[in-house]
Amino acid sequence: MSDYVYEPNQFQLKDFNIVKFALSEGIESIEELYERADKDRTWFWHSVVEDLGIRFWKPYTKVFDSSQGKEWTKWYVDGGINIVDTCILSHAHSERVAISFERENGENGTITFRELDDMTARLGRSLQKLGVSKGDRVGIYMPLNPECVVAMYSILRIGAVAVPIFSGYGRDALKKRVEDAGIRVIFTTNAYERKGKKVAMIENVRGIEDVKLIIQNPVILNNNEFDFRDLLEEEPLNGYEKTMSEDPAIILYTSGTTGRPKGTVHVHGGSFVNIVKEVKYYLDFKQSDTLFWITDLGWMMGPWAILGANALGGSIFVYDGAVDFPTDTRVWDLVERNSITILGLSPTYVRMLKQKGIDRRMHGIRVFASTGEPWDDDSWLWLFEKIGGSITPISNISGGTDIIGCFLASAPYLPLKPRCLYRGLGMNVSVFDDSGREIVNSIGYLVAKEHCPSMTRGIWNNSSKYTETYWSKFKGVWNHGDWALMDKDGYFYLFGRSDDVMKIAGKRLGPNEVENIVSEVKGVVECAAVGIPDRIKGEALAVFYVGDGAESVRRKIESRVTEGIGKSFRPLVINVPNIPKTRNGKIMRRVLRNAFTNRDSGDISGLEDAAVIKNIQDLGKNYVDAEGYLVSKGH
Repeated sequence: MSDYVYEPNQFQLKDFNIVKFALSEGIESIEELYERADKDRTWFWHSVVEDLGIRFWKPYTKVFDSSQGKEWTKWYVDGGINIVDTCILSHAHSERVAISFERENGENGTITFRELDDMTARLGRSLQKLGVSKGDRVGIYMPLNPECVVAMYSILRIGAVAVPIFSGYGRDALKKRVEDAGIRVIFTTNAYERKGKKVAMIENVRGIEDVKLIIQNPVILNNNEFDFRDLLEEEPLNGYEKTMSEDPAIILYTSGTTGRPKGTVHVHGGSFVNIVKEVKYYLDFKQSDTLFWITDLGWMMGPWAILGANALGGSIFVYDGAVDFPTDTRVWDLVERNSITILGLSPTYVRMLKQKGIDRRMHGIRVFASTGEPWDDDSWLWLFEKIGGSITPISNISGGTDIIGCFLASAPYLPLKPRCLYRGLGMNVSVFDDSGREIVNSIGYLVAKEHCPSMTRGIWNNSSKYTETYWSKFKGVWNHGDWALMDKDGYFYLFGRSDDVMKIAGKRLGPNEVENIVSEVKGVVECAAVGIPDRIKGEALAVFYVGDGAESVRRKIESRVTEGIGKSFRPLVINVPNIPKTRNGKIMRRVLRNAFTNRDSGDISGLEDAAVIKNIQDLGKNYVDAEGYLVSKGH
């Protein structure tokens, strides 16, 4: 009996972008394409440039050069390219919609490619008059609205480096990133609405020394502050800055295990090519599509979705409000009103809908996409069956800020199993054990055996941290930090971050293996499994869950985990009001574990609600000693 719950039919296959590309290269099957892409990298990464319609103003002389070491590989060597040329100028005379938007208060509108070309030319000229030059870093601290998209393209157009900063950050987190990147100009918003309340962003950014502010909808303007609308009145510049393929385009910050965030550097050439490849093939994005990803410009998926959709001549939809306001089904309304055809969401959002009993079919969506964290079987099936009517495929992608893309992705052209991923096209991924051997049907480290075009070009101002983080565990191999399983058919399953892996009584256990079991218990909304220091076992298993706090539920969780995994893994089960998560739904197990054991949680600026830390610290006092070791399993 097949494990697949979705299989494309032969009629559908002929229309998929990836199949058309394969056939144009004389390749008859998806499997053959994946194999050749891994083995013949020069052919693959050259061929996709043409298929994606990516424009180089100066041809590259070589696809890649690893002469300075694999970790410092350069892509599209000597090539001249500016992202804006493909995303905007190649469609500049078109009246097709480039950006559609809706604000939480219901205001909506569109910007055509022709209008986007004009707006970015004017705003780019204004930035130059404010003293911004090629290579200068410019911050964007705004909600996901049309103005932040225009700002990003204007920065790239003049060869400056865009630094999107998560709109939910407070002043300290914002200031750290401004100082680390050397930002001297910041786009921001006076205020925006979230759940019907004003969020005054301007107060977090005003007063940072030596920084000019460009403000959307300002109430007042102080020294070194400028009205976004006024800058759109400047005379437009001609063309764009002639950047090269290895010139930095975007710096994206990812939280580190210390108090210092890591700035990952992404370029006009290889990073962009990989983004467009993923949007075109994994989402099967076509010019007639409108893509909406529930995200923020400061998260990787914001720039990824925007650049990919516009490069392919299609539309990106942006929304700056809460997805459950004024009703839990706000996203359904957004989809219907704005003709959205591809929707990106997180497993956490789906679990919330499931818990609230919403099973309304979402019409008009032809592909669901997801990322951010591992799925559980029940939630994946619930999205597929209830919301997608058992016919809408789920493109489950997984990568990270550090590659502004995906190592793994299921896709509409593949047969799908619940929560599955598939190996990334041209990404040379595998799973290694501790000794660096490739393993199948066993949990190990997710790795890339070769350098890929979108890998960060280092950590901003910290090159040694780059090699230490990604290239030190296995020689010549990128260690992504995910705990994964690869089966013989090329499907992958994730089990959380490898630094979240627990070692209990000498046996390794991935958190997602436990969480899948716990999620099936009635009354559990969401959960997280972590290892707590134990003087006898090394680590003891602890399960934190949100939901029904009844003793019967707690005991049910305990018994299910013990039965499913083994008696030596009998967990400590704790009901909590909230679990530490980022605003895009990623569970922060490290933060949870460290807060519970009264240790430094490192950088917590990305948390959706930092107040949850105090609650977990207080709970920990009942279970661990002064050194953070478990002393009680009391209930």
